[in-house]
Amino acid sequence: MKTILIAVSLPLFLSACANGYYPAPAWAAMSEIEDITIAPSTSLVSQDGLGVLILGDILVYDTNTEQPLAGVEVEMSTMWSGLYVLPETAIKLVDYPEAPEDVQSAEDVAAYCDVWPDGGDDQIDADAPDWCSWWWDTETGQFYQFGGDYAMTPDNYRPTYMISGTDNRGLMRFYLYVDSLPYTATEDETTGSFSSAGVMASIGVENMTFSVLAESE
Repeated sequence: MKTILIAVSLPLFLSACANGYYPAPAWAAMSEIEDITIAPSTSLVSQDGLGVLILGDILVYDTNTEQPLAGVEVEMSTMWSGLYVLPETAIKLVDYPEAPEDVQSAEDVAAYCDVWPDGGDDQIDADAPDWCSWWWDTETGQFYQFGGDYAMTPDNYRPTYMISGTDNRGLMRFYLYVDSLPYTATEDETTGSFSSAGVMASIGVENMTFSVLAESE
């Protein structure tokens, strides 16, 4: 069982949640997260399992003592359907998938996996091979596998909401997978520009927002 470092008087003010974490006391606060900038890429235009994996931490602390608070519930949600939030336990690094030799491009992947049936449904075919449902991090060049409750499915499920909590250091670790970002194409559709996607974190007594944006340095 995880040790929860909470002052003896704290349970007088808090009641446990079903997930084992506690609501934050009135004197709790979160560390701020600066906006995150990633390199622009054509893979970020559509939800195709090609994107960027970002690791982050949120610190919850006591504003009176500046000490970390363990076991506090944290909610996170994203404000864009192509930006997924996942707990640390949902991510697993996997070996390079054994895709057919003639799969050399995103278009080849679409043809094999039926990722874009009818020109843009962004859904993998139910009968597609296993390697089609793995996720590629374009910045590290590695494949990742999401846990069964979070993996892309024929029902097109992508997690944009999560409830988790802080560990014994007062930290809640999370992953953001940027599968796509808001994109506006020019009239001739030859170029375009990305817009930011927002993320919100809440401990009840305090909310925090930050953004993810694809932008050239």
